[in-house]
Amino acid sequence: MTMQIERMRHERRPISDATRALLCDFAVGDVARPLHRLEADWQEVFRGVCRNGLLGLTHRYLKHQETPDYPPPAFRQWVHQAYRFDAVRMALRYGHVGQVLSRFLESGLDCMIVKGPAVALVLYPDPALRPFNDLDLIVRERDWPAAHQLLVEMGFHPEENMPQPPPKLVPQAVLHELKYWHPEMRLLVEVHYDDILNAGLASRDVEGFWQRATTIEVEGVPVKGLSLEDQLIHLCVHLHYHGYTRLNAFSDIVFIVRDHAEQLDWERLLEIVGVEEAQVGVYYTLCFLEKLLGVKVPGNVLAALRPDRFRRWWHERYMPEEKVLSLQPMPRPDFSFYFLPVFKRLLPDLLVMGRRRDKLHCLAHLLLPPRDWLKYYYSLEAGWQVSLHYLLHPLKLAFHLGEEILGKLGLAIRRVFIKKVSESSLA
Repeated sequence: MTMQIERMRHERRPISDATRALLCDFAVGDVARPLHRLEADWQEVFRGVCRNGLLGLTHRYLKHQETPDYPPPAFRQWVHQAYRFDAVRMALRYGHVGQVLSRFLESGLDCMIVKGPAVALVLYPDPALRPFNDLDLIVRERDWPAAHQLLVEMGFHPEENMPQPPPKLVPQAVLHELKYWHPEMRLLVEVHYDDILNAGLASRDVEGFWQRATTIEVEGVPVKGLSLEDQLIHLCVHLHYHGYTRLNAFSDIVFIVRDHAEQLDWERLLEIVGVEEAQVGVYYTLCFLEKLLGVKVPGNVLAALRPDRFRRWWHERYMPEEKVLSLQPMPRPDFSFYFLPVFKRLLPDLLVMGRRRDKLHCLAHLLLPPRDWLKYYYSLEAGWQVSLHYLLHPLKLAFHLGEEILGKLGLAIRRVFIKKVSESSLA
């Protein structure tokens, strides 16, 4: 159920041009910015506000408007009532988040909080303006067993019961996250490990993120949070990974770039991006930020982040700018490294994203993997089964590749056939 909810949150819905313009106005979070005067379906606008996590910003914007006739009173009432309900929900959620963080603090287990409350408390003028649905924590991979045990003892149900990290193909391999659901609290906790930027591999300078961390107080509990530069990088690559589906993630970045600009160290940010080879996600997010919401970063920063022509060409094929900016439904490429499926995930990631050398190194080990990894991957028991799979494993990989190629060819043939039939019927 939690995975289904997560997918729904990261899906776009068809909207009109008028709704798109109004949602962008609200997402900027600038009460002095004039609201477009448009003939709009205000029920659709309200649904868009809720789906994009903009309820708090919209409520704040409407409070500062001096023209009560626009937007219409009905829309204002919908927003006001929904915001009041959401305020109660968020008060309860903060209480539950405080309980989780208190247990981590009492146990002496180091963690960092990202997105959600970390963004609301650090970046927004009022935390109530930024609702969130789950708690995202980063722990070191070495603390995986302790974090798992702590959450289970609190009554959280792991989506995958993995009390220990799985065997590794290469040392840099690490799961990005595990999810834990508490049925009484109605709280989802997502525990992230050393893959801090969702690259499909552990971040190159994991300890650097921890050393640069600042302290945030959540419900009276001191907890670590990413530095402002790391926060901006993390938000940019996260938004890029999810295909720019929710405008409130752009709002988070607006509050850093516009309202905390004096605290940002752009040189440090560029240095971190260079080490992690995270240029693609950061560059495109900041470009789309300007084109959607009109909030700019220094031109020399964008120039330094700009990927090479090869990556830009492939990025446009997989994620066309026009479709991103339209806010209409669009296929979302999976830019995160894993060796299967080849065409949906591996190939797009290798063509567009960074750290190719690390990823090719990982793929080379895939041909002759460590014994414990092979045993885990195929759920093998006896030693002779593991030895046999050193012969079967390359054949199985080849089979999956062939299956995908045939599937692609079949799809292409069907499209050509349908086109021919359509042309014949029109003739």
